[in-house]
Amino acid sequence: MALDAAYFDSIYIEVVKRKYYDAAKVQAVFEDIRRRAEELNEENARLRRELEQHNERRVELGDALLSAQSVYQDVVDKARVRADAITAEAEKRSQALMAETRRESEQILARSRKQEENAARRVEAAFDRMKQLHLASVDALNAQWQAFLCSLDGEEEPESVQAEPRPAEPEPEELPADLEEKVGAIAQELFAMEQE
Repeated sequence: MALDAAYFDSIYIEVVKRKYYDAAKVQAVFEDIRRRAEELNEENARLRRELEQHNERRVELGDALLSAQSVYQDVVDKARVRADAITAEAEKRSQALMAETRRESEQILARSRKQEENAARRVEAAFDRMKQLHLASVDALNAQWQAFLCSLDGEEEPESVQAEPRPAEPEPEELPADLEEKVGAIAQELFAMEQE
């Protein structure tokens, strides 16, 4: 029971002989008040200690929170710096790779053009050679045919046929292995063009 107004209102000490209070009862009331006051003092001291502990914990928690926030901010700042560095490095490497890829593409394209031009020259040379051989074969066949016709009539070969020397065949060049396929494809294309 606390030392409040209700407690003090509940104290009743009889007056003896209408003049004096009963000393034992007064003493008992004072003892009870002292005892309760000591209990209240002890409880008050305990509550103060708890309050101080709570305040200390609150301060510690506040310090820990500030420290955690500082560490968090440090981590975030370092992570941001690291992420920026990684992004910059990745962008730099990406640009270098793109430039290298572009260079390699241009080199491959240039080599491809040279190979195409070289292949076209070879095909053209082979075609010219075939044309010369074909014309020489036609001339030789024509000469043989005229000689045969002349022999049927009992005439001698015309001097133009006898005197005409055959053109010297040029030395064959070393031709690519797939020349026959390329020439066949060109012949098919020429034949298709003639059909149109």
